[in-house]
Amino acid sequence: MLLAALACASLDASVIIPAELRTLTVEAQSIVLGRVTDVRGQVRRDRRRIDSFVVFAVDDAVKGPAQRTIVFKTLGGQVGRYRTFVPGSPAFAPGDEAVIFLGRGAVPYPIGLSHGVFRVRRDARTGERRILSPPMLLDPKYAMTVRRADGARVPLPLHRFLTMVRRAAAGQQ
Repeated sequence: MLLAALACASLDASVIIPAELRTLTVEAQSIVLGRVTDVRGQVRRDRRRIDSFVVFAVDDAVKGPAQRTIVFKTLGGQVGRYRTFVPGSPAFAPGDEAVIFLGRGAVPYPIGLSHGVFRVRRDARTGERRILSPPMLLDPKYAMTVRRADGARVPLPLHRFLTMVRRAAAGQQ
């Protein structure tokens, strides 16, 4: 009986296809480079989930109004001993540096959950700030398989990535 019930049950899943850089740029209300200064969890009114409000010190406003600080929201977070985890949603900690593509809304949010977050890493040898190139930047015209450690994706220098974003933003006008 249980086996028959399980055979009839439907399973739901979501697949998020990465957007091209141009699409992310067009959809973004603002694109900023900066650093996380604070993260605060807040319980939703329905008390079923926690969201995080991230305070972000802006070093460079690539698109949108120039502001010194932006507060944006992500799904999931922690309040005291309670924690909500939302698969695919970015988590932040003070000191994290990133380029964030923020969506339109009363409280901005990273577009496509983690797809709108490009984390900045420092090269251990040179100290150069870099971003791991997302798969859609390699060649968005062709389908490709992404494999861990295959060597096809190499980190881009931050200035080169920002140049690509600025060109995409200029092309939308």
